[in-house]
Formats: sequence, structure tokens, C-alpha cells
Amino acid sequence: MGRYFRRFWQPVVLSEELPEPDGTPVRVQIMGEKLVAFRDSDGEVGLVDARCPHRGADLYYGRNEGCGLRCVFHGWKFESHRQAGRPAERAG
Repeated sequence: MGRYFRRFWQPVVLSEELPEPDGTPVRVQIMGEKLVAFRDSDGEVGLVDARCPHRGADLYYGRNEGCGLRCVFHGWKFESHRQAGRPAERAG
């Protein structure tokens, strides 16, 4: 049944629960998956896996900044419109 429902949009959090840009993330669990919801700097809502794929750090404790949620362990950033992490390293 869960496999079927994953094909459709599911309401998981109310917009009022994410009131301000760069505010505190919200823990969400649906269909056995632990997720983190957040509102980025532009006001867009993001929903990502609760654990960073790099070291498994809990993204609930991440820094919500610069249009994304940044992992506190190594600085990978997860943006609201895509779930591509990238290290926070300077070039050169």
C-alpha cells in the first residue's frame, strides 16, 4: 500500500508550521520515512531525508541559511528545489 501512495502528493505539514524563512526545521514522519521540512530564504518549502547521506547527521539540527538547509557535520547543503548536497568548501 505504501508503494502505491508514494506515487501521489501527500500532505505532511501545514504551511503555518513553517512560518518564517530560515526558521526552525520541522521533523516529519510519513509512511515510515523520517523527513525534515523547512522554509528557505526565498520562502519556498523544502522536504529532505532526516539524515545527511554523507555521515548520517540529523538534518533537523542543520543551519537553515542561504536558500537551503546546511548539515552541521561537514556543511553539505540541501536546497528546497533539489536534494543535491555539496560541501561548503572555498575554491583554491
